[in-house]
Amino acid sequence: MSAIFTNGQTLTVTTRGPGNLSLCSYQSNGGITNHVGATNTANEGVTRFVISHSYTFERFAFYWDGEGEAVYNIGTALANGPVGRSWAEASGVSWGATTVGTVDATGPVSSAVVRNGAATCFVIPPVV
Repeated sequence: MSAIFTNGQTLTVTTRGPGNLSLCSYQSNGGITNHVGATNTANEGVTRFVISHSYTFERFAFYWDGEGEAVYNIGTALANGPVGRSWAEASGVSWGATTVGTVDATGPVSSAVVRNGAATCFVIPPVV
């Protein structure tokens, strides 16, 4: 399996109901300050998000604060996994990894620049 963020191995999150998908991009190899931000959905149904890599960051943590469920998926794989529900138990991925794990991102978040609505986490429009 190719590394996440390469060769079509897109990291997507599927949620049910309204809420925020928060993303922290951290551990820059270029000295950039950590970034944290949330992307909101008011959709009562299913919303799909894509999490993109950004700048020179090597680690990414994300969690869902909505009432409904949230799962992540890598590329075209059929398997998925639950998304974290707090920064203390966030879903996390390192650049070059092939899997998503659980990380405590409270440290990186505490020193991050807040970029709500401007993080590299985007709603995927529904197919028309």
